[in-house]
Amino acid sequence: MSRTFRELTYERQHSAPQAKDAYETLLKQVRAEVSKDHAETLAYSITEKDAAEAVKRIIGEYVTANQLHISGLSMRQLADRLYGDMAGFGFLDKYITDPDIEEINGNSWRDIEIVTKTGWSKIPEKFLSPRHAEDTLRKMVRLGGLVLDGTNPIVDSYITEGIRVSAMIPPVADRRSGVVFSIRRQRMACVTKEQLVGWNTATPEMLDFLTLCVNHGVSVGLAGKTGSGKTTDIAFLLNAVDKDKRIYTIEETRELDLFSEDKNGKAQNRVIHTCTRPSEMQNANIDMNDLLRKAMRFSPDIIAVAEMRGAEAMVAQEAARTGHAVVTSLHANSARKAYNRILSMCQMSGTNINTNILLGFVVEAFPVMVFKRQFPDGTRRVMEIVEATGIENGVVQANTLFRFEAETGEYIREHGVSDELAETLRGNGADKAAIGRFREV
Repeated sequence: MSRTFRELTYERQHSAPQAKDAYETLLKQVRAEVSKDHAETLAYSITEKDAAEAVKRIIGEYVTANQLHISGLSMRQLADRLYGDMAGFGFLDKYITDPDIEEINGNSWRDIEIVTKTGWSKIPEKFLSPRHAEDTLRKMVRLGGLVLDGTNPIVDSYITEGIRVSAMIPPVADRRSGVVFSIRRQRMACVTKEQLVGWNTATPEMLDFLTLCVNHGVSVGLAGKTGSGKTTDIAFLLNAVDKDKRIYTIEETRELDLFSEDKNGKAQNRVIHTCTRPSEMQNANIDMNDLLRKAMRFSPDIIAVAEMRGAEAMVAQEAARTGHAVVTSLHANSARKAYNRILSMCQMSGTNINTNILLGFVVEAFPVMVFKRQFPDGTRRVMEIVEATGIENGVVQANTLFRFEAETGEYIREHGVSDELAETLRGNGADKAAIGRFREV
């Protein structure tokens, strides 16, 4: 006898949850058994290949010895899935390791999307439950030395070098969503002038100008939204400067790769890479402010602050006004608006300096500002390079040196550099002929 529509509907509504509950129960059972004698191996399996292989073998042997079954999965498939949820990050593993995926964004435990250079799309997989999602994210943030729980429901951490993770759980996130997260791949940026020109990111003349500035004590800011390619440009500039320049970099997760070695492993340049270390214990936390202040003791010629977001801007502008070339990026909607953005970040430090005076300091610190944009088709362009020339009635005055004309797809040079900027470059050892290229239009 054929089943009625009501019977079929009831079966569909109840069989999936039962299968899900059975797997969750089995996952807890296997995790408990493996943790009894192999807790340390399990802990290291995320980052160490030998430990990962050992855990895979242990889980496989346990599944086989106990003849464990889940409907629709072979023993091998079941063991692989258990390993993914216990030692890895489950179904997220294949997306995290995919080099074409730039971001993985979880809007809730059952609504997850990926972002590539061509756009975004939702994936079919989801977590088993809100609790399963929270457990997975807790495992991720622990790799950065942080804890995600009810007393610390918002965390910015990292999974490994170059992969950031930000997560929120209830009560901050909606309880129906369970967990909200973003995993972002920070590619090790190492590009050449030829590549940037080939991608039509900028012209050779624009890149030569920015390199001349950084190489001769003129600080440069790069403004734009997330994904506009600011870090890539910083990497180019730092790799393009003279090899005798001592460079000190500050990042939250390692993206810059500036080490240059000969075939015998001998260093060919002078680079100090540093990263912040977030911690729940205040005396163990090391932020950008700490690393910026330490930078002064290492006699750097160039300080690279990968991305300014807050009070560290105050120390950065002080460093830029005291003889160091500072290269940094920040979020802003235009080159000119970037100056007020830096001003507001400086004020986060609690300074009592008058706003107009402080804005003057910012202009003095960063005479050259770049604005970059990512277009809908994924291409990235330097939209404008400006030179700030002063403040008038509380408004930053600036000349546009170069700009991208979106309608024609052409780069246009509008103004030459000011006498003051030319004199600064000359005083810091720049060649007169090299400066002359950018004096007149």
